[in-house]
Amino acid sequence: MNFLVMGGFFLTEALKLLGHRVVRAETFLPPGAAEVELAAVLAQLPAADRPDLLMVAENLEFPRHLPLNLELIKIPRAFYALDPHLNLYWHQKYAANFDCVFTTQRTSMSAFRGRGRPVHWLPWSVDLGVTFDHSLPRRYEIAFVGRVDPKTRRKRHLILEALKSRVPLRVWGDRQDNEVSHQEMGRIYSQARVVVNEAIQGEVNLRVFESLAAGALLLTEDVGPNLQGLFTPGEELITFGPQDLLEKAAYFLNHEGERQAIAQRGRERVYAQHHTLARARQFLEYLGEEDWAWQAPDHLLLGQTLLHLAFRGLYPLRLGIARATFHLQEALRLHPASAPVYVTLGQLALLSRDLEGALAAYDQALALDPGDFHVHILRGHLLRHQERPVAAAAAFRQGLKLARQIPYQLRREMRGLLPQGMGTAAFLTCLGQIYEAQGLTLEPGYPPAPDPIFFTYAVEYYFRALELDPLYLPALQSLGRLQERHGFSCEAIACFERWTQLEPENPEAHWLLGQAQLKGYQPREGLKNLLLAQVLEPQRDLMDALRGLPLAPATLKTLLPQITAEELWPCQALPC
Repeated sequence: MNFLVMGGFFLTEALKLLGHRVVRAETFLPPGAAEVELAAVLAQLPAADRPDLLMVAENLEFPRHLPLNLELIKIPRAFYALDPHLNLYWHQKYAANFDCVFTTQRTSMSAFRGRGRPVHWLPWSVDLGVTFDHSLPRRYEIAFVGRVDPKTRRKRHLILEALKSRVPLRVWGDRQDNEVSHQEMGRIYSQARVVVNEAIQGEVNLRVFESLAAGALLLTEDVGPNLQGLFTPGEELITFGPQDLLEKAAYFLNHEGERQAIAQRGRERVYAQHHTLARARQFLEYLGEEDWAWQAPDHLLLGQTLLHLAFRGLYPLRLGIARATFHLQEALRLHPASAPVYVTLGQLALLSRDLEGALAAYDQALALDPGDFHVHILRGHLLRHQERPVAAAAAFRQGLKLARQIPYQLRREMRGLLPQGMGTAAFLTCLGQIYEAQGLTLEPGYPPAPDPIFFTYAVEYYFRALELDPLYLPALQSLGRLQERHGFSCEAIACFERWTQLEPENPEAHWLLGQAQLKGYQPREGLKNLLLAQVLEPQRDLMDALRGLPLAPATLKTLLPQITAEELWPCQALPC
């Protein structure tokens, strides 16, 4: 087969070894051009290289690259989502314009299905010519290679800090002067007895395959369904959670025979099934399974994709605006009564600093769909930005009227802040709670916008409220609870810690903090705060909380004697 590929498609060399012709579209990029023009590339290819498939793989560098005139190409088109756990918010829209979709994560497959489009799970794989077992002495007890930033990778930071407290750990990549190449990384893993791996959001990442290929025992975070069918936990690798990380790390460092046996089986599995040649064969099998139907372009979704990427700084701003404008005008030509097109045109106008154009687009969207509460709220922010408080308050009231399942007390509080309190932390927190009630909570990987004019999710309102007032308790409480419900316990810890500082005798604050810390790899602090909550409110059931996240018996036995009476009886709580 002949393939025209662009982006981070890591199977290129493997396909060539299997006898296929692979041409990279980027090689035709003219000097100074920002994007590949697919029609121009096809025109330059000789007839013998006419592609049977266009493969656009997500590129993980900045800026992102989206080829020009994708919608005009009549050959089969495939999209490969490499990091859907971080970028699903734009992947879904962009992938709708392809005839077939591949994804590295099993759990994201349902998000890409639609209009009869085939979706295939094609996990990461390792190039054994780059990363392999060098048969070196294993002089590192536990190793980790990757970015470590307490602000952007808080869970990773807490996992590594927990390990450092109990076992010898070597980290590479945590500083600019400590970064390593892929070849050096393979040598490091080949010298490690254990490699630890953290998942950002339940994904099976490339580190899983690389560390196993190098012959180390992989100690990886339990990610559930995404691991199923790839490896067998307990036989080819070891999974961990916050309740047993330290115990498993210590156990396998002290049981060399078991460590070696599991590491060997994991390496054999990678060498048999999870290298790039095997994955390329799997890719080819998927291509031959069924006939593809050419998908007509969805100009609205293409315009929304470009808008989101440009606004978030992931795509050149001027080019993004120009391309998004073209696609939205095409969408409007095909569907002149589409309210979502006008909403997106309004946001695009804001990106171009055309406030009047944005307002006109929002008004047109509401003329077509007057029941969209979100557009009324966006319109209210815009009017407030134009210093028209009375009109802004009216827009907010209309949005509040249309929002569903809002408690009476919240409606009353919101109305009481109009119009004088529209710029306060209290007002933004109320809006966040309203968006939560609509199910618009957060999107993993979706970066918060810097201005309420563009806000889409509750989490953005809470962050903005805390920028205005870092000690505003309702925003701290709402953000922490929201993060905890969505599985971001490590991020929720900061909110609950600040809550306990503001209200040191509040048992609920300590209770929620303790639960988040137990899930966030801080077992001692978590146990201490649960005990403190029980001291402050004796009817709380400590054992019920521990059953929800069972700590290993050895951990409880170690931690309980470390917690002193002074820690559980702060001066405010001492009996008279």
